[in-house]
Amino acid sequence: MAKPVFYDPAQSRWRWLRRLFDVLGVSITLLVIFFVYTAIRDEQLPGLFLPEQKRPYHALKEKESQKEKEKRKQATLRTRRKTKKPPSQVTLNADEGIRAAFYVQWDAASFASLRENIRQIDMLYPEWLHVLGPDGNVQGLDQQTYHYFNVVQDGKVRSVDDEVMPFLKSEETGMEVFPLVNNFDETEWKPEIAKFLMDPAARANFRQQIDAFLGSDKYRGLMVDFEDFAKSAQPGYLALLGELSSDLHGKGLKLYVSVPARDRDFDYATIAARTDGLVLMNYDEHESENEAGPVASQEWFTKNLEIAKQKVPLDKLICAIGNYGYDWVKKPRKNPPPNLKNVNVTVQEAWIGARDSEEDIDFDYDSMNPHFSYMDEKNLRHDVWFLDGVTALNEMRAARRLGIKTFALWRLGSEDRSLWKVWDLPNEPSAPDKLKEVPPGQDVDMEGQGEILRIEARPANGQRDITVDASTGLIEDQVFQTLPEPYRVARYGAMPKQVAITFDDGPDPEWTPKILDVLKRENAKATFFLIGLQAENNSALTRRIKDEGHEIGNHTFTHPNISNISRSHMRLELNLTERLFASRLGIRTILFRPPYSIDQEPDTADQVRPLEVTQDMGYVTIGNRIDPNDWRENPHRSAEQITAAVMKDLPPCNVNDQLCGNIILLHDGGGDRRETVRALPMIIEGLRSRGYEIVPVYQLLGKTKADVMPPLRSNERWAAWLTWIGFWLWGVGMASITWIFFLGDLLMTSRLLLIGALAVYDRLRSQEIGAPGQIAAYKPKVAVLIPAYNEEKVIERTVRSALDSDYPNLHVIVIDDGSKDRTLEVARRAFAQEEAEGRVLILTKPNAGKAEALNYGLEHLTDEEIFVGIDADTIIARDAVSHLVPHFLNSKIGAIAGNAKVGNRVNLWTRWQALEYITSQNFERRALDTMGAVSVVPGAIGAWRVAAVREAGGFHVDTVAEDADLTMALLRRGYRVEYEDQALAYTEAPTSANGLMRQRFRWSFGILQAVFKHRGVFARKGVLGWIALPNILVFQILLPLVSPFIDVMFIVGVAWYFIQKYFHPESTDPASFQKLVVFFLAFLVIDFFASAIAFALERRRPDTKEDIWLLSQVWLQRFAYRQLFSIVLLKTLKRAAEGQKFAWDKLERTAAVKAPVERRESVKVP
Repeated sequence: MAKPVFYDPAQSRWRWLRRLFDVLGVSITLLVIFFVYTAIRDEQLPGLFLPEQKRPYHALKEKESQKEKEKRKQATLRTRRKTKKPPSQVTLNADEGIRAAFYVQWDAASFASLRENIRQIDMLYPEWLHVLGPDGNVQGLDQQTYHYFNVVQDGKVRSVDDEVMPFLKSEETGMEVFPLVNNFDETEWKPEIAKFLMDPAARANFRQQIDAFLGSDKYRGLMVDFEDFAKSAQPGYLALLGELSSDLHGKGLKLYVSVPARDRDFDYATIAARTDGLVLMNYDEHESENEAGPVASQEWFTKNLEIAKQKVPLDKLICAIGNYGYDWVKKPRKNPPPNLKNVNVTVQEAWIGARDSEEDIDFDYDSMNPHFSYMDEKNLRHDVWFLDGVTALNEMRAARRLGIKTFALWRLGSEDRSLWKVWDLPNEPSAPDKLKEVPPGQDVDMEGQGEILRIEARPANGQRDITVDASTGLIEDQVFQTLPEPYRVARYGAMPKQVAITFDDGPDPEWTPKILDVLKRENAKATFFLIGLQAENNSALTRRIKDEGHEIGNHTFTHPNISNISRSHMRLELNLTERLFASRLGIRTILFRPPYSIDQEPDTADQVRPLEVTQDMGYVTIGNRIDPNDWRENPHRSAEQITAAVMKDLPPCNVNDQLCGNIILLHDGGGDRRETVRALPMIIEGLRSRGYEIVPVYQLLGKTKADVMPPLRSNERWAAWLTWIGFWLWGVGMASITWIFFLGDLLMTSRLLLIGALAVYDRLRSQEIGAPGQIAAYKPKVAVLIPAYNEEKVIERTVRSALDSDYPNLHVIVIDDGSKDRTLEVARRAFAQEEAEGRVLILTKPNAGKAEALNYGLEHLTDEEIFVGIDADTIIARDAVSHLVPHFLNSKIGAIAGNAKVGNRVNLWTRWQALEYITSQNFERRALDTMGAVSVVPGAIGAWRVAAVREAGGFHVDTVAEDADLTMALLRRGYRVEYEDQALAYTEAPTSANGLMRQRFRWSFGILQAVFKHRGVFARKGVLGWIALPNILVFQILLPLVSPFIDVMFIVGVAWYFIQKYFHPESTDPASFQKLVVFFLAFLVIDFFASAIAFALERRRPDTKEDIWLLSQVWLQRFAYRQLFSIVLLKTLKRAAEGQKFAWDKLERTAAVKAPVERRESVKVP
């Protein structure tokens, strides 16, 4: 007996392979552990010494003594007017009323405050809309360009916000949004709206645009805030309010109006009557255009409410409370400096001013407003008055005594954050104590000038002592023990005539080389902030950047928004990129630029917080102020626009100019950068012609290149080498998966197209088997061989279907292969008469396998020219043999494959196999039939020329796929093997995933054995070596083995694209994603149409029409099969390597096969 293919009784092959795998496994495991350890372990980078930055403010010399303060306090207490009723006599409402807040786009702290306090706000008034001219057009402000645009154009509404509404929808707090429209243009109130207010046509235009805008999202109404217009326009103003009220009420919306406190120009009563609510802006007693003084003294505040109550019903009155301040600068009489301005300040900015000047904040006892004074670096006096959490509590308590319990805060982002502790329950006895601990504001204290950033101080709460007047319940004094400390960030790098050019998001294989060519030609050095993953994928470009003398900075590994990830994730991003640079370039870099979160410099604590991690790791954060937005895609900026944007923002810079700087931000990756490439020489020429020197970032810091990009020390190089191996394996793995996806997709798609074309051709061609007379006369003796092992449930039915054949010259041979059940007994009892008549021969032999059983049956053939082999669980169609036999008129035919179908479609797994038999196995046989190269004659039904089989030595026992082995043997001897699709057989398929895997394990192992056994034909010409076997090797072994990677690559690719699109929608390049989707969808569509064609080709006879609904499951079946068969093939390769004998692993029969009712008349063979 021949030794089975792959059999290794000593298993020496497996032992050597195991040793190799063990060594590789241990090595790779240790490498992975080392790689992961280095990736998560922070390694302190060499830091840079940078001098501390601080404002040169100083305290005023005239300080009021504590004794004088106490004396003034007592005098004030004696003269202060008391409230008419004590708190105990006030009937409190059952609830605390509505809370509203104003929101502004121009301060990032406003959104940070909204996000933090969203649960304490019922109504939001976002300042989004503006009317600035007499035409009544509604405008919005582009936060990137700072240009105004028409909100409604050609009937379409342009978005004015991409943060607030998506955030509110995600939080689902029930907050209602009332967009605010005003006549303020970020510098002044525009009196021109008087003409608009008095023009009915302009008002109609305005109302139409407001209607369109409010309909564009889930807004609940409108807030109107028109100020500083001529009194003569008040009739038009009131008319507009009436018209808006009618418009909005008709759509179930509400109208609110903000009006200044104690302003005689405004008719409060009429306004209240025409609107749903009047917001009294009870602040600005003194403002930037006046002399310095309290922003809202307590008595002034209370008096305003008393006056308002006389004209406005309580159910229409909302009290707006301020939390901000003003910094007034006193102009000297002689030679005043130009451009001196009184400025608006947040509460935190006021505290910072007091801290930097080392001044104490005085709580004025007359006004009950905090204030202080200081001298600036030019020795000019500043007076600062502001409103904070203490004033807010006092004002809310005073308002409640007047029956007013609905409040609106001006504004989010400028407030003393401690007020939120008392915002909901200001009358709570413990409310004053809650104000003692003072958290810092959302602002960032920026010191110095430049775009290179370093955190000098971390946030810390302040502490204040509070004194409450027991008789009024108001806070009469506050004394800070320590002021709240926000993030203090020092800025460096401001140079009058030096500019650094930086590039983000590379290296890109298309654009970075062109940029490097320009820089080389112009002899200019730049700084490249590289994404680690891009640097790994383009390692040669990364090396070129360094070799050509440019700086390299860390831009994270995958380009996430660092404000939205955890600190451990952020460290991993930085460490991976740093290890990559160490392994690829032999250097470290201390330069870091965060993706997304900083365009110019951090505005809020949220934006600074991630930089703590980078600074603790030794990085210096490199910002930028000169951003020409070359990354914008809609619209895409031209080279001329990019250049102009750079030229207008060059130094020297005013400290408050947020767009002027020394560092230019450009991009060499992340999208189409052709305009950036075209603009670069124009920028370089423009800078030099204006006398600017183009320098690397380290020169702006006054450091050397070695300071910011230190080379590895000798004791660090072995770790870098191991890391290099890790990145190399990662790169090879990712490249392999990518190639597997695209190559596999291309191969499978091409194969489907080719097989589909050949199958259709095979179906449509006129195949000449022989003349009709020859076919009618050709009736050679035919034997049907049925090997059986433990088939008692199905043997009788199988034999009966063979005997029922309409072929006249046929007898049946049953070979019992040593069954342990009643197979032999059932067969002999059922067919005793047929056996006596010579129509059936029942043989038995000791168990030795299917191949030996068939050979034993062959030994009992005498003058039969053809035999038909069928499995014992199969029912053949009545005319199957009649369709098979005529093919043997051609002496070159060695075997004919029949059309096997699943006969037990009882569940999902068997239906999927029915789909597979039609769309894969039979479809392929049709194509190979055109070349006479069908590679496997199925055991379920196939006809064989007896002489050819004997010439090939019968069925060989050295494989478990004896039918495939014999088919290949015949093809090697020059015989043709064809397919007859009308020779139908219905076989039993496994009914579970486990059963299917066991069956396919045997099939795949046997096919692998057969291919290996006949491997010599690869070097020969012919259909077997050049078509049939390569088809099996590539499409039945190799591609199914790696096909799950195709699904993984697609899923990962799609997920990665949408992650990038979410974080950076403007610059995410869709080209790779589109290519991925096109390839994958093309394959799916072609696969579906090929399957549909396969079904169409099967539908020849009314009694054998296929269930077309099986097609609806083709994609799900393909996905499940890819995963299942890859596991099967891995088991197959393992078993082949082990060298163990292969047991047949017979499946339990269910006898559930059903054949369709057939027509009894003969069928003409085409």
